[in-house]
Amino acid sequence: MANPTTTPQRIFDIAMGLMAEVNDSTGSTDFSDTKEYKVRTLLILNALRGELYPYSDTYQAEEGGTRPICRFISGFDEVVWLDDYICQSVLPYGLAAQLLLDENTTAASFLQQRYEELRDGLASGMPRVSESIEDCYGVVSNPYNHFSRW
Repeated sequence: MANPTTTPQRIFDIAMGLMAEVNDSTGSTDFSDTKEYKVRTLLILNALRGELYPYSDTYQAEEGGTRPICRFISGFDEVVWLDDYICQSVLPYGLAAQLLLDENTTAASFLQQRYEELRDGLASGMPRVSESIEDCYGVVSNPYNHFSRW
């Protein structure tokens, strides 16, 4: 299992960079122009975390048929319980799209499309493990099974 290290503050910083909301003098993302964005950030991240959790290295299936959910994010300094790739490469696009939705629909649409591309690519990029398959029916050793016509 992965040991995540990314905080909501880091995700917020990346999203502000995507939105061009960085202080020109200091490079900071925490200033008066981004205060409204920061207030909404944890709510949005908590909404997106459940959607991305099944693709994370931190995903753990629950016993008894219950649906697992990623740990709740309650502060900017705690670790987000998704793997760092998702936190640093996918979540910032989803966050930025949601934050810009009312202000700049063109930019929000681009960011949302990019988020969906990255999210959908997670399934195809999942690490895979192969194992041999046991022939319990004797199909492979059957001499009449090789390219026969009916």
